Amino acid sequence: MLTQIKKIKGLGVFGDYAAAADFPAFGRYNVVYGENGSGKTTLSRLLACLEVGEHPDHPDLEFTVESQSGQLTKGVKYGRRVRVFNSDFVEANIGRFDGPLRHILILGEENKTIAEELKAEIAIRDDRVKRVQANEAAAAKLVNDKGKLFSAIAKTIGEATSGSTLRSYRKPDAETAYAKLGDERVLSDDEYEVHRGTVRQEQMPELNPLTIPRGPERPGQAPISALQAAAGAADRAKALTMRSAQSAVITRLAENPDIALWAEQGVGIHAKHATGRCEFCDQLMPADRLKALSDHFSVEDQRLKEEIETERLSLRAIIDALGRTALPDRLMFYSELRADCDAAQASVEAELATLQLDLEKLDGTLAEKLTLRTTAYEPEIASDTTQLTAALGVIKALIARHNDKTAGFEREKRAARDAIEAHHLLSIKADVEELTDKAAKLNAEIELWQNGGEDLEEKRGIEALSQSIREKQAKVSSAHAGGVGLTDLLKQFLGRTELRFESGDEGYRVLRRGKPAKRLSEGEKTAVAFIYFLVQLKDQDFNIGEGIVVIDDPISSLDASAIYQAFAFLKNETQRAKQLFILTHNFEFLKLVINWLQNAHGQENTKSYSMVLCEETEEGRSARLTPLDRLLVDHATEYHYLFKVLHTFKSDGTILGCYHVPNISRKILETFLDFHVPSRKSLYRKMDDVDYDPLKKTAIYKFANDLSHHTGKSFDPALVAEAQKNAEYLLDMIKSVAPLHYEGLKKLSEA
Repeated sequence: MLTQIKKIKGLGVFGDYAAAADFPAFGRYNVVYGENGSGKTTLSRLLACLEVGEHPDHPDLEFTVESQSGQLTKGVKYGRRVRVFNSDFVEANIGRFDGPLRHILILGEENKTIAEELKAEIAIRDDRVKRVQANEAAAAKLVNDKGKLFSAIAKTIGEATSGSTLRSYRKPDAETAYAKLGDERVLSDDEYEVHRGTVRQEQMPELNPLTIPRGPERPGQAPISALQAAAGAADRAKALTMRSAQSAVITRLAENPDIALWAEQGVGIHAKHATGRCEFCDQLMPADRLKALSDHFSVEDQRLKEEIETERLSLRAIIDALGRTALPDRLMFYSELRADCDAAQASVEAELATLQLDLEKLDGTLAEKLTLRTTAYEPEIASDTTQLTAALGVIKALIARHNDKTAGFEREKRAARDAIEAHHLLSIKADVEELTDKAAKLNAEIELWQNGGEDLEEKRGIEALSQSIREKQAKVSSAHAGGVGLTDLLKQFLGRTELRFESGDEGYRVLRRGKPAKRLSEGEKTAVAFIYFLVQLKDQDFNIGEGIVVIDDPISSLDASAIYQAFAFLKNETQRAKQLFILTHNFEFLKLVINWLQNAHGQENTKSYSMVLCEETEEGRSARLTPLDRLLVDHATEYHYLFKVLHTFKSDGTILGCYHVPNISRKILETFLDFHVPSRKSLYRKMDDVDYDPLKKTAIYKFANDLSHHTGKSFDPALVAEAQKNAEYLLDMIKSVAPLHYEGLKKLSEA
């Protein structure tokens, strides 16, 4: 059983309730008294939600309820079944009568075996349904989580492949692309940046092919490039150095190349001017000396000289041509090629400088040969163009890559987008696969539970179980006869016969004179709902001996004559409950219940009496549970309790603190005058018969009569001052007119 409500937070007027330390424990029978609007129905809603552990309309509700089986909090399901009659039950089951009420299945003794089977099948089916629902919710969450992954990665891909924050790429695009993933791989940082650059690029024009200036032309030979000419320069120079002119050698000239060069030039000058005299010493040139010089500088020697000089001119032309080699501007390349372009151009420049130095060395070697034409030798020289050719090949390859990209620019851009897309999709692949696997397992379990299978103890699926349940229910149900029983009870309750229950295949319908009942009065609705609720306690789905029954104001909207019928029905149908809670605002009904319970003896028949008090505060209305005042328990009317409230009233200076005083004052005044001036006179005329200060009597009447009625106006600020004063006037009038009566009430109030 439930023993204590320790805490309620976030439930209507029970916004932040905590039980007092000395609040008594609940018993088997529990009565809760409180005015309309004080929070009784709110309290019944808390008890109604214990079976599932939460309230669907109050997701932020927090509570702590003590029970003999342990503490109940949000999310913890109570092991006992709870049936609650309140305004929610009336609305849910009666409402506007848009549909039939479900059948109440009451078992006959002859169907106990079937009933046990039915109970077991219902438990299995309901457990399966709950599991399916739980799995469906879990699978839906996994699908939602997977969707969030794709939504997030779609935003990343959209920004990475568009070069902007525009969202042209969305979740469905990512899901479609993920389904098509093949052998794509995660990109390195450098690869990723290259592809990012590509998708942001604009198309560039094609580059012209790399050309090498032409080398010097040679008679009888096809034109070649300066690089080709340079490649054979060393071999040609070696061929010249390994030749020697056949002549009468003048040792002095052979040993002194500078003198030989000076003499050779002089011989030419003298032959040109034919003076026969030495231009240096102005002496006649000896004929034998001229002949010796001529023999030294022979025709063959002159031919060798001319070839050397020609080769030197050719070398100079090659060097000049190589210097004119034009490399493409790095900015003409796509950005991802520029680093390679820089490296290749640096290599070309370095190799070109090396080759030019080699060619300059060749020229020096040939210059030296001019003075050593009579000597054949092989110098250490080279003109290797291999490295330069390779470096230029890299430039040519970059140009080809650039031009290929320009030719297939959209294809390249699309490929870059695809690579980036795959790169990001692969980053969530493990998470997606994990979520997919989990969802697949959940769905496999759902399919197994729904369709049944050999792996289950109960091999039938949910639909097969439901069909079996329907068949067994048809066997054990007295549903159709139940309509007659409900009609008889309704007749007893209302004392008239025009309303009756009719049972059909879909459930019960309420008829008025044979036609569907419409526009039932609130009292009729309450009566129909209460009868239906009480009979439903015998339903096979509820064992009243092990269940908790909560009844909130069963006489709401009923005529006064129906109070006793409601009490009789309630007593007969609920006294076997494991635990009973009765909540009411009607004092007469309260006394009927208390009198019944006070005569319910036995150790197991424990009782508790409490009341709901609701106060107006600056934050709003706030309710709390407190033990029922003994004056309400011990006396037949509210008069003693209301006297105590007025006797102990102390104004706190606020309207909220004293707005209830006029109503209480009127009830006390009416009851006292009915006792002191028994007559059919009006309240005003009865006041005339009371021997008390006329001015104070007028003040009491105006306060109790005018301010206890709703006028449509806001509270008069004077209420604060008038409340304390007129409460004291009224109590003083009672003391003056009936001192023994007053002293007796005072003693009870202060006990």
